[in-house]
Amino acid sequence: MAETPTKPNPDVQSGVPVDSARRQALRLAAQAYVREHGLVPPLSLDELHEHARQFAAAEQADDTLDFVTVLLSNAAWHDTVAGLPYDRRLLLLPQCLRSSKTCRAEHDAFGLLCDECGSCALGPVQHEAESLGYVVLIAEGTTVVTRLLEQGKVDAVIGVSCLDGLERSFPHMAAEAIPGIAVPLLRDGCKDTEVDLEWVLDTIRLRARNGWADRVDVDAVRHEVDTWFAAEALRGVIAPDGTESEELAVEWLAQSGKRWRPFLTVAACQALLERSLADLPAALRQVAIAVECFHKASLIHDDIEDDDDLRYGTPTLHRRVGVPVALNVGDLLLGEGYRLLAETDLPAEPRAEMLRIAAHGHRTLSLGQGDELCWTRQPRLLDLARTLSICERKTAPAFEVALRLGVLLADAAPDTHRVLTTFSRNLGIAYQIRDDLADFASEDASDLLAGRPSVLFALATEHGSRNLRDALAQSLGSKQRLESLAALEALAAEGIASHAETLLDHYRNEAVRSLVPLRNSQLKGLLRRLVGRILGRSRDKRTGPTANR
Repeated sequence: MAETPTKPNPDVQSGVPVDSARRQALRLAAQAYVREHGLVPPLSLDELHEHARQFAAAEQADDTLDFVTVLLSNAAWHDTVAGLPYDRRLLLLPQCLRSSKTCRAEHDAFGLLCDECGSCALGPVQHEAESLGYVVLIAEGTTVVTRLLEQGKVDAVIGVSCLDGLERSFPHMAAEAIPGIAVPLLRDGCKDTEVDLEWVLDTIRLRARNGWADRVDVDAVRHEVDTWFAAEALRGVIAPDGTESEELAVEWLAQSGKRWRPFLTVAACQALLERSLADLPAALRQVAIAVECFHKASLIHDDIEDDDDLRYGTPTLHRRVGVPVALNVGDLLLGEGYRLLAETDLPAEPRAEMLRIAAHGHRTLSLGQGDELCWTRQPRLLDLARTLSICERKTAPAFEVALRLGVLLADAAPDTHRVLTTFSRNLGIAYQIRDDLADFASEDASDLLAGRPSVLFALATEHGSRNLRDALAQSLGSKQRLESLAALEALAAEGIASHAETLLDHYRNEAVRSLVPLRNSQLKGLLRRLVGRILGRSRDKRTGPTANR
């Protein structure tokens, strides 16, 4: 006679093994799997799911797929979290662990204020974590955590939650590439839940045997780089003779801007070397300034070629000093950039490679700008492939040069350079699409009204109505510029911006996916975080820039 099936226990969280020995065995097996397969965090959810299916099949754990997904993510991040100081970690505990019968703790804006009365597991865990230096939050949801992550208050998160809660929080963690280890609750119910206390305590005590690692502090790097571009600091590097041309170059180079390129050079180098800012190669500053020289020179030339009036909210250089002088300042900055690279205190081979990388980027950018300038002689609607090719050539080289020069100083392997080339291509295209959308959302829409090649126009060619295509083509053909904002309203009415948002999300995701082969978790995590900072959130996490048009 067959046994009567055991009814599922409503107090046990679905997918989490009841037996502690089984949980521990799977944890150890997950660590072995990560080592065997060489998994380097951060891993995307798709990667985790694929490996979880393979792991679950091998361990006969198909009924705990979500649980083993968590274990694999934990194992991938284990060494990274262990290498971070306790006072840079956040411990997030759920309020449902408290005793509903005896807890008298109060709440504030951040969550529960546990007074460690001993009636539940929260007290001993909080006491242990805070004694080590953790930031401890007893709260539900991800709002507070997301705010702390975005402000750079913590470098790692250890979270206790139900499996559903962990799944909801994953996109927020992934967006910032924050190292994290999760301990699933043993029981569902959102009230009087339980957790494997020893597992939690073991996790918060994690510490690397070799001491703490130096994780890239994005804000610290940005501050350091900004100090290099103060006018007085620059005069000692690029203006030895103090001529009027040199002073104009210094003034232009010191002007405000995002300075993403020199920042990327420094941050990429630091991520690979895993050293403090003070211990990075002496040549790094010189190389970073060279990268910005190339970029700022391209802006001068671009403003002249596009006949622009403003840059950084002030008159462009050629409007202030005339085209001949501005052209010469741009040429001077290019020369200074190559001189700085050639005079770095490095062996001949890496110096030659830096010059080769910079020259290749310079040539590619010029080809992209050339395609656009030649188009302006006979403007017409371009298809999407041609438009994206222009975007790639004009924007990607600056990112690629900045990143590759940074990792070259860290003696990166050829595989790393190949990954950065692909990453820069996708980042550059996404960056240009984002700029097109931002221009479309602005009140003056200057670039679009000037009739320059745009992803929006290309998408209108492929997805717009016949009337819209004819109107845009006629407008471009008559005065080489759009007649009025009415043309932009037509783009909005046909949802062209929504197509552009989808394309932006695609290239943002491709940039992230291109990082999968990287073998250094510091560099991989840094670039994953910077995708969000440079491009903004994906559409499901932000308000689209075209919402108000």
